[in-house]
Amino acid sequence: MSASEGGQPKLGMDDGRAARLCAELAPGQTVAGGRYSVRSKRLVDFRNKPGQYLSLMLGDRSGEIQARAWDDAEALAARFEAGDVVAVTGRVETYQDRVQLIITDLVKCPVEEVRREDFLPQSERNPDEMMEALLEACKSVRDPGLRKLLAAFFADPHFVAEFKMCPGAKGIHHAYIGGLIEHTLNVVKICDNACDIYPQLDRDLLVAGALLHDVGKVREYSYDTSIEVTHEGGLIGHVVVGYQMVAAQAEKIPELTSEQRLRIGHLMLAHHGEHQFGAPKLPMTAEACALHYGENLDAQVNGFLTAIAADRGQGKGWTEYIRRLERSLFLGEPETRAGDDE
Repeated sequence: MSASEGGQPKLGMDDGRAARLCAELAPGQTVAGGRYSVRSKRLVDFRNKPGQYLSLMLGDRSGEIQARAWDDAEALAARFEAGDVVAVTGRVETYQDRVQLIITDLVKCPVEEVRREDFLPQSERNPDEMMEALLEACKSVRDPGLRKLLAAFFADPHFVAEFKMCPGAKGIHHAYIGGLIEHTLNVVKICDNACDIYPQLDRDLLVAGALLHDVGKVREYSYDTSIEVTHEGGLIGHVVVGYQMVAAQAEKIPELTSEQRLRIGHLMLAHHGEHQFGAPKLPMTAEACALHYGENLDAQVNGFLTAIAADRGQGKGWTEYIRRLERSLFLGEPETRAGDDE
């Protein structure tokens, strides 16, 4: 191992893209120069002896893996910060039935060598095609004031560029590049179908609310090599930020009545449905009720599908226990799972 110009050792792999992805790591394997983004970083006291070990959550576009460095933890920790990309040497083991990477050495990767697409998953849907579908949904809104409100966002090239890339969440659902626009389109479709079932609903208002309900997420998340919550997102949150963004634009549109401004603002503030889930207001209109359950349906189903897809194929028939859901999810017997007959 040779020293770099900055005094740190170089690891023996020139192209981090050739390293195993997190989802491919299995007990007994070794890693030499694998590149991963640091999702979290902690120095933890040993329980039975003096000193500390380094506890990391590492990730790439395929998923995440827990990592530990037992030796020289403080020296290794001084080389990088959470959010950096590091090149790792180590071995893969299991502990309490969970795969983990035991690190023997690591170095921080130069920023110019880091590509976002290597470290963040992306929507399987084409972002440009999704934007075309979103603009068609905007055109379907007939009310002139609401159409101008939608154009204030989706005719702005800078906002559109951010909206197309932004993840839908840090975790749980749509936590990937393009997740926000994918989630938004799904919610629009669900709400549109609700209007067919319940014609009493104000379709223009509900579809406009579905299109706008999560616009605050473009300011809630940063996403270079990992998805992180911004200071604004942590202290205020996308529900209130989005309300402020929409209210500011609505005030500039004389075609919107005062009641329309109230109703669209209420959709923004009530779409999380319950105070404990971050909603400043409970749904108090039929459209707010439909939007809440429509967006929650898409978030929950995507969360289930993501958890199922993350199963490492251990043939158990069930996922590992998912703390946030307080349950494991059934995968089916191996011979009956979709795709096994192909």
